[in-house]
Amino acid sequence: MAAVAGRAVGLAFLLWVTFRVLAQGLTLGSSGVVAFLHGVNLIFHEAGHVIFGFLGEFIAVAGGSLNQVLIPAICAAAFLRTRQPASAAVAVFWTGQSLAHVAVYAADGRAMALPLLAEGLIHDWNYLLGRMGLLPRAEAIGRVLFGAGALLMLGALAFLGLDLVRAWGARVDTDGSPRVE
Repeated sequence: MAAVAGRAVGLAFLLWVTFRVLAQGLTLGSSGVVAFLHGVNLIFHEAGHVIFGFLGEFIAVAGGSLNQVLIPAICAAAFLRTRQPASAAVAVFWTGQSLAHVAVYAADGRAMALPLLAEGLIHDWNYLLGRMGLLPRAEAIGRVLFGAGALLMLGALAFLGLDLVRAWGARVDTDGSPRVE
């Protein structure tokens, strides 16, 4: 029964987080769970610049956003490989939320209104889109990335919901024996 309750609570929490992320759209969340997730994503983002830094300047700059999305995707793959569907669903959700977070940064590529970590740093997406000649399309690219992130989050919710239904059907009677119908 604990597995069912855990999945149900997790699903309810992720539904609430989804609402918060979708409601913020292409703006930076400044409080609550969205701000917390921003901090978590930022750690992996900054690490990506270092990890991909040896592959040249363009890849080093892109590596921040790439790593930010890649880490939760790798977690999802690991959970799927070890047959932990609820954990995989949460990691897919995180991948989608992280992609939606990247979308905010990408959409800001031309305006450069978001605060950076320190003075004098380059705006990753201004640099990347500028180098590719796509800077005038920054907002459209951000909207596409946000939509993809939203779809991943919603897909993860559906996957977790299906796993909840599966766990509910597999629950045991109070004496510990499998439920017989």
